[in-house]
Amino acid sequence: MIKQNDIVKLHHFLGSLKPDDTVARGENYWLLIGETGVVVSIENEKALIRFDCDVRSFGLHCHNPIANTLWISLDDIEKI
Repeated sequence: MIKQNDIVKLHHFLGSLKPDDTVARGENYWLLIGETGVVVSIENEKALIRFDCDVRSFGLHCHNPIANTLWISLDDIEKI
């Protein structure tokens, strides 16, 4: 079971390993597959992950108030 402060790795995004052709560059979060981070909080089967990498350096949108954090489905991450 994944909990707050666990170190995790993104092993897929939205249940798949690659996006379809309609995904905009700034929303291609599949680029983060394999990246690690720390669980900041968990709500409604999603975890707020603070990634170790600079999410914006991938050209991705990151709208959360905490830098380099994204809400990710618990099904898309694994504890390491």
